[in-house]
This record gives sequence, C-alpha cells and structure tokens, in this order.
Amino acid sequence: NAVLTSDFALAIDAADQAIALAPQATWLYAIRAHARMFLGRIDEARALYLKYRGEKNVMAGKSWDAVILEGFAVFKKAGLTSPLMDEIERQFSSAG
Repeated sequence: NAVLTSDFALAIDAADQAIALAPQATWLYAIRAHARMFLGRIDEARALYLKYRGEKNVMAGKSWDAVILEGFAVFKKAGLTSPLMDEIERQFSSAG
C-alpha cells in the first residue's frame, strides 16, 4: 500500500524490515524493487527485477514474473508509471 500511496521511503523501510524477518519470502523483494524504481533508483530496481526472474511459486503459486507484471498493471491503473516498467515487461514477455 505504501507504494500505491507514493510513500516509497516507507515502502522500502517496511520491505527491509520484513525481509530481515523472512529473507526466503521472495515476493518481499518485489516491494523493494518497486519502491526503488519510483524513487529513481533505476539500476537497483532493475537488478532486483532481473535477479529473481523465472522463479516459480513466489506468491500464491505465481511466478516472480507474474507477480511483477501484475504489480505493474496495478500501478498503471493508479497512474504510477516508469520507463523501467516497459523495459521489464518486454524482457519478461520475451522469455517465452
């Protein structure tokens, strides 16, 4: 929710605290990546998006790629966009 309300610093803090408690919960890294992207920390965000690319069963049986792409769709509906979203969508879509 912090990302959707544009409180990106809070989103990073919350994700970091959650990751410290459950580092195996890969989906938490998506929150970290999204917040970094919207804070303009594009290289850090890109590295996180690509690090987990292709992982299965990240959240509710969904792959990392699906979780990220669904998140992007939600952001677009909320009026939040970044050129990095288009880049990642192209890369994930071309994965086959």
